Amino acid sequence: MLKDDKNAVLLITAFEPFDGAATNASLILLEKLKVKDWQGRVVFFGPVPVSFDEAWPLIQKEMANYSNLEGVLALGQAEGRKNLSLERVALNWKNASIPDNTGAQPRNARVIAGAPDALSTTFPWQKLGDSPDWQKSYSAGTYVCNTLMYQLLDWSQRHDKIAGFVHVPLLASQSRDNHFDAETPRMDDTLAVAAMTRVIDFSLETIDARLSFKSAPALRKGLDRPPAV
Repeated sequence: MLKDDKNAVLLITAFEPFDGAATNASLILLEKLKVKDWQGRVVFFGPVPVSFDEAWPLIQKEMANYSNLEGVLALGQAEGRKNLSLERVALNWKNASIPDNTGAQPRNARVIAGAPDALSTTFPWQKLGDSPDWQKSYSAGTYVCNTLMYQLLDWSQRHDKIAGFVHVPLLASQSRDNHFDAETPRMDDTLAVAAMTRVIDFSLETIDARLSFKSAPALRKGLDRPPAV
């Protein structure tokens, strides 16, 4: 059944743990974000399976619950990075150095056969000011994160929506997860929540601007009509 909340316009997703880890920074961040008051404008979904074949169909199923969905912002974990990475480009390429959570390990394969080699995010990250808490990145890798980002961007272009991907570094709260090297950089959880909140606010501002632009021609057309007599 469709959820008709007119304000549920942005979907945020996050991945499950993978590669033997007990935690995933993107899912931790999603759980912290979803308790904030978004006034019905943001919906959250996770955990998404770390699977080349299963992630996108499951997210599509969730997307179908919202008749007025205008954008999707997927989160994933990027071990070794120091701040949020606002990804700009997804490659039409799958080259897994480790198996996904179903055991699949595609090598030198296309995400979508016959599609462009790369797609650019439809979020205008260049309009978001600089901050030590995030960076604009040109590398979403070639693992499940990149595959999902490419699928989202393909969807956004075909349906005139917006989509993007944000990589989250390891968080301070993951210090008890022995899967990760203790020397790997970690971002303070509170700082990550604040930074991601600003990114989401910017995303909503982008959606509002797009909707206003879409409605402007119709409004102008109405204003140009001669007065009724």
